[in-house]
Amino acid sequence: MNLLNYLRNKSFWLIDFLKGGNIKHHLGEISYILSNPNSSDALKIRKKHLEGLLIHAAQSTPFYFDYKNVTDINVFPVIRKTVIQENFKDFQSIPYTKKQNYKVSTSGSTGIPFFLFQNKNKRNRNTADVLYFSGQSNFKIGNRLYELEVWRAHNKKGRFKSWLQNVIQFDISKLTDSRILSFINLLKRSKQEKNILGFASSYEQICQYLDRNNLNLSDLNINSVIANSEYLNYYTKTSLSKHFNTPVLSRYSSEEVGIIAQQTSNSTEHFVINHASYHVELLDLDKDKPVKPGEFGRIVITDLFNYSMPIIRYDTGDIAKLMVLENGQTKFEKIEGRKMDLIYDTKGNIVSSFVVYTKFYKHYKLLKQYQFIQQDEKEYEIKLNVFDTFPYEEELIESIKSDFGNDAKVTITYVDEIPLLASGKRKKVVNNYNS
Repeated sequence: MNLLNYLRNKSFWLIDFLKGGNIKHHLGEISYILSNPNSSDALKIRKKHLEGLLIHAAQSTPFYFDYKNVTDINVFPVIRKTVIQENFKDFQSIPYTKKQNYKVSTSGSTGIPFFLFQNKNKRNRNTADVLYFSGQSNFKIGNRLYELEVWRAHNKKGRFKSWLQNVIQFDISKLTDSRILSFINLLKRSKQEKNILGFASSYEQICQYLDRNNLNLSDLNINSVIANSEYLNYYTKTSLSKHFNTPVLSRYSSEEVGIIAQQTSNSTEHFVINHASYHVELLDLDKDKPVKPGEFGRIVITDLFNYSMPIIRYDTGDIAKLMVLENGQTKFEKIEGRKMDLIYDTKGNIVSSFVVYTKFYKHYKLLKQYQFIQQDEKEYEIKLNVFDTFPYEEELIESIKSDFGNDAKVTITYVDEIPLLASGKRKKVVNNYNS
C-alpha cells in the first residue's frame, strides 16, 4: 500500500473513531460471528439480534402489530416485494419516521422500481459487511477500486469523493470493443494494487474480448475481482481468473438489503452466508417449509438491523442450494437466480442455468451476445447477436435437445442487440412460459 492509500485507510478509521467507532464495532462482531458461526457466543448474539428485531417490529410497525410478544420467527408471514409496495406505510416503524433515514432503491431484475428506508445503524452495518467481505477478497480500505456499472446522475459519485475513496467508476452501458480496450488501458496505467467490482455480464464480455485477442494481463497487480448482481458462469470465472491472474469471486447482494452471501479467497466455489447480519432461510419452491441440504429452495431473509423498515422473512425471489460442512457450518453451494427465471425440460424437470451457459462456451468467439428463452412448455428460443455468421445452428439445437428433450422445439433468432434492463443488467436466461 502506497503512502497516499495508507493515509486514506487511516483517515477512514479516524473519522469512524470520532463518530463513535460504530463501523469498527460492527466489523468486529461480523468477523467474530462468521469466523465462529456455531460457537455458543455467536449463536447467542444472533439470537439476541433476531429477537430484538422481532419485538421492535411487533411493537412499532403497523404491518406486524398482530405479532406482539411473538419471538418465534416461523410464526411471521413470508412476504414478497409486492406486499411491501402495497403496504409501504405499514412497514415503516412509527418512531423512526421522525429520525434520519436513508432511501435505498433498485429497479430490480424485473425493471419494477422498489425502495426502502434504512436507519443510520443499518447503514453502518452495511458498510461493515462490505468491509468484511471485501477484506475476505484481498481488499483493503484505501486501495484502488474499479466499479463497473451503469453510472448515471442518481448513483455516480463526485470527482472529489471518488478521489478520496480511490474509486474509478467505469460505465458499462455500451461495452464495445473500444470501450473494453479503454478499461484495459486504465488498468495498465495504474501501478497501484487493484480490486474490481462489477456486473458478471460485463466480465463475460471482457473475457470474450481477451480470448479473441489473446491478451495476457497477468501482471496488472489485481488482488481480486468480485462479480455482483448477476450469475457468474463457469467460463467467466475461470477465464477471467486466468487472464488477470487473480481469484474471481461472486457476491450475492441487493441494493435494498445488502450483502447476503459471498465467495471468498478461502471459499472460492461456495458462498459464505452472512449469518451475522441476516437470518437466512431456504424454503421449498411452493410451500413455506425448509428444504433439505442439497435441494433447491427460495432464499428468504430477515434483515436484523433495519429498524426503520423491519423486513422479516422477505422472499428475495432467488433460488439456492444449501450445503452443510463437517463442522456444521452452512453455505450456499449454488445460487441459481430468480425463481421466475428457472427453466424446465420438456418433462417439467428444473434444468440448471449453468447447463445453458455451457452450450455457448465453444462459440464465444463468434458471439457478441446471446439469450436463452423458454417460450412454452416445450418451446425454446435462442437469440444471437453475432459478429459475422454462425454456422453451428444445427449443432447448437441438438445440444439443447440433449438436455431439454428430443421433443423440444428450438428456434434461433438473430438480433442486432439484446437490450439492458433498467437495472443495467442483461438477462441471459428468461422464462416466458412460467412468468
